Amino acid sequence: MSRSPKTLMLSGMIVLAMAAHVSATPRPVLLPRDAKNFVDCSASQKTKINTALADAAKLANIAATEIDRSSTAFKHYLRDEDGDSAVKMWSMVAANNDPTNPPYSLAITDAAPQDGDTLREMKICPRFFSPQQRETKNDLNSKKYDKGKRGSWCQDGQHFRDFETAGHTILHEMTHLDALGKAAGVDSHQDASGLTTHGTDDVGGFGNEYVSAAREFLDAWVDDPGSLDPNAIKPWQNAENLAAAATEWWFIKQCGFTNIDL
Repeated sequence: MSRSPKTLMLSGMIVLAMAAHVSATPRPVLLPRDAKNFVDCSASQKTKINTALADAAKLANIAATEIDRSSTAFKHYLRDEDGDSAVKMWSMVAANNDPTNPPYSLAITDAAPQDGDTLREMKICPRFFSPQQRETKNDLNSKKYDKGKRGSWCQDGQHFRDFETAGHTILHEMTHLDALGKAAGVDSHQDASGLTTHGTDDVGGFGNEYVSAAREFLDAWVDDPGSLDPNAIKPWQNAENLAAAATEWWFIKQCGFTNIDL
């Protein structure tokens, strides 16, 4: 699955193996990484990917541990009853960058449940690395966090699109993975292709802009649930609802905002 429909030829690939681990410990963990392969990636591309993975974990961690469920970051994308499942998903993504947790990697574009020993793959397309690609050109450390200062993350008058990072895209994609949702202990559902998965989907019918679609999807659940298909996924089961809530909360916390407009 891809956050952007503009996918081209592959310039890099990370092959990651995940397996659910049933544990008596308070927090579920994943088995150690079986393989991590960079194919035809330059040193700078490897750095970009690793930074994005770390940033995805940072976004997920601050959402899992600190998000205020009365905040606009939460209320723009999730209902109260979505909160516990959202925290479980964020927590598993955050564990990817936790040195106390066994390391694991994620097969993101192939979100089907793993079949035997078949590895799932994360495929990174050329536009991900382009300095002109708005959604992924920045990382969380690309700008300073000087409140109100022009050119910083915290300058006034910005919109959600100004806060998108490569880590945001990777977080979105991570949540698609069945193994991550299974390890998080969330409910499974049947996706549009008929597969039973614990991962998230990309909701359709609300336009091609992922963030505005996520907000409109939540509005439908809150204001007119009867308009939705009886088997519609819940807001927390839409990848962008999780990713956007985490990104908004990060910048609200870092910059002292109370709201981020579309």
